Amino acid sequence: MLGMFGWSAAAAVTGVAIYANLPTRMTLGAILPTLSYLADAPLKKMDNEQSVLTATPIKASELWKGQPTLVMAVRRPGCLLCREEAAALSALKPELDKAGIRLCGVVHETRGVDKFKPYFQGDLYYDVERRFYGPNERWMPVWMGFLRLGTYLNVYRAKQKGFEGNLKGEGRLLGGVYLINNDKIVWEHLESEWGDTTTPDEVREAVRKLQ
Repeated sequence: MLGMFGWSAAAAVTGVAIYANLPTRMTLGAILPTLSYLADAPLKKMDNEQSVLTATPIKASELWKGQPTLVMAVRRPGCLLCREEAAALSALKPELDKAGIRLCGVVHETRGVDKFKPYFQGDLYYDVERRFYGPNERWMPVWMGFLRLGTYLNVYRAKQKGFEGNLKGEGRLLGGVYLINNDKIVWEHLESEWGDTTTPDEVREAVRKLQ
């Protein structure tokens, strides 16, 4: 009897681990937002964590009016993986400037923004309605995130590069990166797990689509 219980428990644990490591487009979804959905997002510019209290909201469409814009939707400002991606995108800023592309970011919480800003060389905005995380928000359950092999590989990669972070804030809501030009989303990268960052080469290839 105990033997059967043990085998059943082992099978259950194995099943949960397998499910946790399935592509998240199957378990959490991956519906791409339309430009009109993003354009109407009310945003508040964040010079610091407190400035959001008095900032006047603007429509997100103002960001890409007159020039292409690369937008990073930050999952959690205190996360070392988000800081790694922010630094990687910032390293591309000379190339983006040369191509006439603006770099900016959006956050869905204000906590940790002050310590995040040194890693990111673009303007930051508070996404009041979390539109850049929709239209179907992809919330990674904590148990699933910690059971995914990719989580540990991504953390190891970031730590090897010297990045540090903390566990403060809401880190379940997955983010992404968007390249927007006029009336079109030229390219997007939806984060599929914690630390699923885009690469410089992916961004460069997206930029080439504008030329």
